Amino acid sequence: MTSSKSGPLRRASQFFYTNSTLVTALLATAVFAGYTVLVLGGQGKAFAVANSTIKSLGTSLGFGQAEILAFFGERSAGQISAYITFNQVWDSLYGVIYGVMYVAWVSLLFKPYSQKVGILNLLPFGQVLFDWLENVGVSSLSSQYLADGTISSTTAQLASTSSSIKWAFALLVYGVILVGIVARIAGALKERSKS
Repeated sequence: MTSSKSGPLRRASQFFYTNSTLVTALLATAVFAGYTVLVLGGQGKAFAVANSTIKSLGTSLGFGQAEILAFFGERSAGQISAYITFNQVWDSLYGVIYGVMYVAWVSLLFKPYSQKVGILNLLPFGQVLFDWLENVGVSSLSSQYLADGTISSTTAQLASTSSSIKWAFALLVYGVILVGIVARIAGALKERSKS
């Protein structure tokens, strides 16, 4: 039952609790896996450098100016332009896809406890938000490097901090999913012992 005073977050949360089933969660996972392999992997080849220590700035837990300059320094202007497109389009869309997938799983696992945990099921969208902020920062750094060969220390710090927070959210989401699995197993065992 949704009250008239519930805000947009509560309504979104309730939407996912109501509509998340095992089928929708598995379908979201299949879309995520397909996109990762067929789209993201292919788009990443456009800026790949053989034997590079950094494949993409966003895959590390934070990064400093030295890593950023090393990443750009071993890539051509065309590869850096492809990296900008990757961050602005393909990786941003990836955030939506994995965000919906994780929200579907958290919603499914915590559906019986939705009144107690509230909008916990929307937690994965925090990861998406900081992924997008990282993408904006990295795209800005890439454009600046193409223009004059330098990078802004402030923008580098913003992108790095956003990346670190994104990964912290990722760990938190995995922890929540694990707790949800344990809670559902414990609930099932409890029901079985009653019968």
